[in-house]
Order: sequence, then structure tokens, then C-alpha cells
Amino acid sequence: MVSKKNMLFCPIHMACDVLQPRWVIQILAEMWWGTTRFNDFRRALPGISPSLLSKRLSELEAQGLVERVADSATGSVDYLRTPAAVDLEPILEALGQWAYRHAGTQNELCNADARAFVWNLRRSINSDALPPRRVVIRLIFPDQEAAVQDFWITVRPGAPVDVCYVDPGYDVDLFVTAELETLLSVYFGHSRLNHEIDAGRISLIGSAPIARTVDRWLMMSSHARARIKSDLTQGNTAVKV
Repeated sequence: MVSKKNMLFCPIHMACDVLQPRWVIQILAEMWWGTTRFNDFRRALPGISPSLLSKRLSELEAQGLVERVADSATGSVDYLRTPAAVDLEPILEALGQWAYRHAGTQNELCNADARAFVWNLRRSINSDALPPRRVVIRLIFPDQEAAVQDFWITVRPGAPVDVCYVDPGYDVDLFVTAELETLLSVYFGHSRLNHEIDAGRISLIGSAPIARTVDRWLMMSSHARARIKSDLTQGNTAVKV
């Protein structure tokens, strides 16, 4: 067994020792986006088992990147970033931008997990562009298996956007029907929302005012917006907006 003392000193190697285990970067990215609860990590990262998630959170705590905060009154537990983890923000952003440009994200759309996508999509719902009341949007993916065909997104003034995997029993304001790959393509900026609607690949049925303003409240991913902004700044007139 080779002793670490015999290895060439390299800060990048040291960083890899901390960040290399599977799921570590994804967990830190979720925390960057505001996730703090164990079950919310599981919803965002459906491929990780509960035992492995618990192990990774404990390891990050031991590494000084995560602080575990328990509320004795409610019994709830939140996992919060330490300043060392906050310092990783520009690195995570740069990784995302690199992958968006060079890792063939468009080719991977067909392999996406519907639950994880919708859970992350909630962050791109601009509630300020919706009526100041409870608004329910039902997403329907007819190309997916029955268990992951229907999702309900609920938007309330002053509250986080919520996602339900079963019918919450509220009246639906807008039904959005599309193949998962089509909506993903729009979300990541590979195709235009209005073009997909006009072509009939995205169907909007329900409240006319909410349907007409879909391009205001349904935003693209932050990586797609950053890419478009960069291309416009550089004068790339071929960019899709």
C-alpha cells in the first residue's frame, strides 16, 4: 500500500480526494440550489440509496463541508453548507457550463429521469409571472411509464413551488402535455418553446392567460440562460431565444 506521504503534493489531487466519491458533487450542487432536507435530496437524486446518501452526508460533515443542524422542538434535521462548501460555488457553476457545452447534454435527453427533472424544474417556475393565488399545473408525459406520466406543480404566493407525484385534489389551471424529451429540449435551450407549441409537440389546455404567458413563468435552466447571454454578448446571431 502506497503511503500518502510518498505521493506528489498537488492541490488538485487533494480536492479529488474530497470530491471524487460518487454523488458528492451532486449533493453539493443540490445544497447550492437550496436543498437541505434528507427526503428532498432523495427526490432530487433518485439514483442514490438512502444508506449511501446518509453515508455521503456524514462524510461531507467530517470533511467540514456540511453542518448537520437538528431542531429539538420538531425533530427535523437540515444539512447546511459551511463556508468551505460555499467557496465551491464557482467551481460547480463552471462544471455545469463546461458539461452543457461539451458533454453532449442534448444527446442524453432521452435518458432523463422524469421525477428528477420535474423536481428540478420547479426551480425554474417564475411565480411572480403567475396570478397571485394558488396555481396548479399538471404535467403529462404520455411517452413515459404510467408511474411517471403525471405530475402536479403547485404555486402559492410566498411559498416554495411544490411538486406532487399523486393528484393533490386541487382544480388544475393548466394541463401541459408533451414528451419528456421535448420539454427537456426546451428547458435546456436546444429548441424553442413557441416552436414546439406551434408544431403541436407541446399542448397547453386550460387557463388562457396562464397558457399565453408560459414563456414568462416557465424558464430555461440557468446553464441555458448563461449560454444564451454569452452568445448574445459575443454577437452570435444564430442563438435560439
